[in-house]
Amino acid sequence: MNTENNEEDFSPHQSLQVIADMIEKVQNDKVRRLAKKRVAFKKAVVITSFLSIMITLIWFFTTGPQSYFWPMWPMIGFAFSLLIQYMEAYSGNTFFSEDKEYKKLKAKQNN
Repeated sequence: MNTENNEEDFSPHQSLQVIADMIEKVQNDKVRRLAKKRVAFKKAVVITSFLSIMITLIWFFTTGPQSYFWPMWPMIGFAFSLLIQYMEAYSGNTFFSEDKEYKKLKAKQNN
């Protein structure tokens, strides 16, 4: 009896090593995703700070300090946006979690 098997046979130790490597890759992917969110937050802080300064200068040189301070409205929007990005990147908030959504969809698919 000659049986041809094209699949590689792994020893239990090799199988465990493959699984450990896969787990490490998944964990590294999660860390990389978190790092990207944190870098994006830092970029957003710089950009919104620059924009806030620019609109404040526009207000100052067009209507002046005795007028209504309209730049507060975009600044409130900037602050809200930064708060959401901060929560996503630093607080461990799971409301915007891709992993949580993936698990919910996977569970719904299996039902």
